[in-house]
Amino acid sequence: MAQDFQPDLTASFDALQRPIPTGPHPDGSVIGNFDAGTNPPENPEILHRPHAFALMHGDGGAKVAYGQLLWRIDTLIVQLSSVSDSDDTPTLEGAGQTEIEGLNVRVPTIGSAGGASMVAGLNTKYHELGAYGDVYLYWTTDLDAVDDGASHDPANRVDACWVQVGATPAEDKLDAVSASSSLTAFDRTDTTTGNHCPTEAQKVGTYRVKLGTVNEDEEIIQNHSSDVFWSIFLLRRDGGHACNS
Repeated sequence: MAQDFQPDLTASFDALQRPIPTGPHPDGSVIGNFDAGTNPPENPEILHRPHAFALMHGDGGAKVAYGQLLWRIDTLIVQLSSVSDSDDTPTLEGAGQTEIEGLNVRVPTIGSAGGASMVAGLNTKYHELGAYGDVYLYWTTDLDAVDDGASHDPANRVDACWVQVGATPAEDKLDAVSASSSLTAFDRTDTTTGNHCPTEAQKVGTYRVKLGTVNEDEEIIQNHSSDVFWSIFLLRRDGGHACNS
């Protein structure tokens, strides 16, 4: 008969009985909730601001960091011949361009067009918006705004700029201008009124950019993380009859 196998477990038992090293061990972490407020702040505090329009959770709503709207408007000029009852087809007599301007800076207000202006200082890194949801930067334009008389540029053509929660009002873009041959003297910045003058909808508009979304107990979605740049050009037709003739 075959004999039962009897393994020698002495070596294994000896290994288990060896003393455990008594070297230094790291402290364990506490299991459970942790309040981030117990973490000490930077000392001294780091002297920098978040990126433009950075979003975060605030006291009962979203918070947004300082940002700017940078804008410029260029104008091309087309010189057309006049039209008459006998010849209603103008001819191109020349073209040009107004002075190329630099950037204009508009600092947004908070909550509405009439809200308090954003502050760029390090002591006010974020601004409370008072509600959760989608966060937008809005601005409105009025192309027939006159020069402000101080810096000699059309500084009022962007006449409002603000950050708010919610997508109301809707975006209302400047209306298109037809290519009619009768509009030989058409300028969106014209303040006069008449048969062929620009309409209010061709001069006044509302634009917006979605900065992101901040909801309670949810991860922040940051859709835009820099200053907003808006650049357009206008086509001005010179020559022929005035728009109000």
